[in-house]
Amino acid sequence: MMYKTTPPTTQGGKLVFALLVTIAGCSTGVSQPPGKTASPHKAAHIRSTSAKPYPTLIDRIVWNAQKQKGKMYKWGGTNPTAGFDCSGLTQYAFRQGAGVQIPRTAADQYGAAVKIPAAQAKKGDVVFFRTHGQQVSHVGLYIGQGKFVHAPRTGKAITTSSLSGYWEKHLVGFGRIPGVCRPVLS
Repeated sequence: MMYKTTPPTTQGGKLVFALLVTIAGCSTGVSQPPGKTASPHKAAHIRSTSAKPYPTLIDRIVWNAQKQKGKMYKWGGTNPTAGFDCSGLTQYAFRQGAGVQIPRTAADQYGAAVKIPAAQAKKGDVVFFRTHGQQVSHVGLYIGQGKFVHAPRTGKAITTSSLSGYWEKHLVGFGRIPGVCRPVLS
C-alpha cells in the first residue's frame, strides 16, 4: 500500500510517526476514507490510496462484479472494455478480486464449484441456472438476501436480480469456489 505522509516536526512526533508507519504496514487491507487520518495526532497524516477498501476476498469478488452493473451484455465478453457474458463476469470477478482463475463457461464453472445446499449459500457463492438445454447455461454471483449479480442476456445490462419467479424456476443450485473464503492479509 502507498501512503501519503507529512513528516513530524518534533522528537515525540517522530516516535508516533514511526509507530504509525509500522502499524500501517500491518494493515488488513481496510483503508481510511480519503481525507481522514489514521491518528488524532496532527503530527502524522497517513492516508491510504487503495481503491479497494474491502477486508475479505469475497468482498473484493463481489465488489468487482457489482462495479460492472449497467454495462451491456456481450456474448463471449470477458472484460470491462468489451463487455461481459454471464460466465465472463464471474470469471473476471474471481480473477480480479481474489486472483483465482475459474473456468470460462457456466457449465465448466458448475463442474469446478463445490456444490452447497441453498440454505448454506453465502455472499460470494456462484449460483447456476438451466435456461435452455440440458446443462447449466447461466451463472451469477450470489450477494446474499436472495439476490445475485449477473449479465442476463443480449440487449440487457449487468444487473442484480432476485432468486424468484423466472430465476427460481430455472435454478440448478449453488456452488462455492475453493480458495476464496479467507481474509486478505496484505
